[in-house]
Amino acid sequence: MHKIRLFSSGLVLMFILLLAASPSQAAPMKTNLFGLDGLFMATGGTVVPAGELAVGGSGLILTDDNGDITTVPVTVTYGASAKVEVAAAFEMYKSVDFGGGNDDTGTGDLYLAVKYALQEENADYPATAVGLRLKLPMADDPLSSEETDVAVFSAFEMEMKSIRGLLNVEYLMPGGDAENQVIYVVGVEIPYSDTTDFTLEIMDQSLVGDLFAAGATFDMGSSLNFGVAVGFGLNDPSADVATMGKLTFTF
Repeated sequence: MHKIRLFSSGLVLMFILLLAASPSQAAPMKTNLFGLDGLFMATGGTVVPAGELAVGGSGLILTDDNGDITTVPVTVTYGASAKVEVAAAFEMYKSVDFGGGNDDTGTGDLYLAVKYALQEENADYPATAVGLRLKLPMADDPLSSEETDVAVFSAFEMEMKSIRGLLNVEYLMPGGDAENQVIYVVGVEIPYSDTTDFTLEIMDQSLVGDLFAAGATFDMGSSLNFGVAVGFGLNDPSADVATMGKLTFTF
């Protein structure tokens, strides 16, 4: 309960700070928990417009029988060109509690990503992009694996009648002795109104395991997007419950 209160207080504080800035865009950018445009975990097959900049913050609380993890990354997203998007996320707060004295609180790791648009969406093909992700260790165990992870991914996005579908397939090469993995996210964005969208995601991710998540995102004014989601583990190795939130301010 303390972690949920801390997470909620942080989101409220960021919301107040972001509202103090002056809006400049017709519609705010939507970014995922680690800075790339998208839903909560999935990223789209397009890139953000050249010169567009977004800053924000996100939060993820994982609850499991084996322990709890809370991470609060600060994110930056930038359209470097008409085909290139770059993103960074730094875990400014991270808390782990696995019991038996294996717990700690502090800052976490740095995540960097770049995405390149290959194909625009048309009647026959989805919007397609490829990208590279890096996780750079910036903390000691248990707040970090203390290893550099490298991943290459492909992202697909297509409108299907009234909804938008996203698919990410990623080849993850963890540092150290961990085996390489193929992981994925399948996402759906369902418009509800001009300012509100519902999201559904099914994922196999190294951080959360096999998870189903449902959420909603809200445009607040012309520059701020806010979202919340809840996920449930699909098998025993996965997190039992995941609570996610995000704020993105577009300049």
